[in-house]
Amino acid sequence: MIYRLADRNDLPRLLSMVEQAKESFRARGIDQWQKGDPDGPGLLAAIGQKTVHVLDEEGQAIGMITVVRGPEASYKDIDGAWLNDGPYAAFHRVCVEESRKGQGLAARLFAESEDHVRARGLHNVRIDTHPDNLSMQHALEKSGYRLCGRLILQEGTEKGDPRLAYHKVL
Repeated sequence: MIYRLADRNDLPRLLSMVEQAKESFRARGIDQWQKGDPDGPGLLAAIGQKTVHVLDEEGQAIGMITVVRGPEASYKDIDGAWLNDGPYAAFHRVCVEESRKGQGLAARLFAESEDHVRARGLHNVRIDTHPDNLSMQHALEKSGYRLCGRLILQEGTEKGDPRLAYHKVL
């Protein structure tokens, strides 16, 4: 299994993973990702910006994560406190092939992305998740992320929605 940048050829697999995740959220009564993004145009743009990374097994993407350098508008105001005010990367669109869930792939995505961030001289990662997304909260806590408070998304299709804010110092 390798960690690499996504390319245009990965788009069908990424969209399939996103649709699986959206369906799983719907089935659990979670409104995360139900308003459009992530979608094809957004993923294609992020691929072009070289911010989407995948776990590749035998030429097939089985997990993805978007890694961007902060600051993020949504992370400016928090009901709580970040661990520090240092420069950070933000992780978004964490998604794993449905048939591969429970195999530690989210933890692998976090670890590989943390190495990527460290190699670029950053030592902080921030990420947010839906208050009802207990599986992501568990994955974050298991990977050493600390719950810092709540925030309200300031942009995108889910603008105005609440999220739990997590931070990890690398």
